Formats: sequence, structure tokens, C-alpha cells
Amino acid sequence: MTIHITEPARHALHTLCSEEQRFLRITVAPGGCAGMSYSAVIDSEPDESDITVYSQDSIIIVTNTFSKYFLDGLKIDYSSDLIKPGFHLSNTFAFESCGCGSSFAL
Repeated sequence: MTIHITEPARHALHTLCSEEQRFLRITVAPGGCAGMSYSAVIDSEPDESDITVYSQDSIIIVTNTFSKYFLDGLKIDYSSDLIKPGFHLSNTFAFESCGCGSSFAL
């Protein structure tokens, strides 16, 4: 499984997850114009169904069994611009996405 984290995203995640036992939880759910959408939260409460899909430099990413199949090719970027600040998740294997970029199809 390949997950690419850009340097701006790596810095932001390192800052957010530097407290003990904090990690990024990414899930995928049906919805949006193109069919599927990502949800990401910083969490500190592990679930027994969590699957660790990335662990490097104090950055840990977990997901569930359903979502793990949609994370291969995931790119996580971060922007601090004024128009659309925050984390941006996209998948290099997506063949379709909606105009606003919030949903995708693999």
C-alpha cells in the first residue's frame, strides 16, 4: 500500500500528532457526486478494529477494513492559503472526482 504525504502535510501532521498516542484516522464512505468520499480526524482513542496503514516519524494513520482498499495511492497534502486551507486528500488511482474535489471513484 502506498500513501504519499507531502512535506507541508508531514509538518502539519507531526505538529498535530506529536502529543502522546494521537494519530490520523481516515475512513471512506459512499457519498458525494463521484461515489466515495474521505473523512479524516485526529484521534487518540484506538478502536479494536483499527488497521495501521502508515507509521513513520511519529505519524500514524489508521483505518477500518472497508476503507483500507481505497487508501492505496492516497496523497495527503496541506495548504495554509486563504481560499481553501487545511488537509487535502486525493487518490492517484481515481478515475473520476467531482468538481469541488470532495468525492472520487476508483
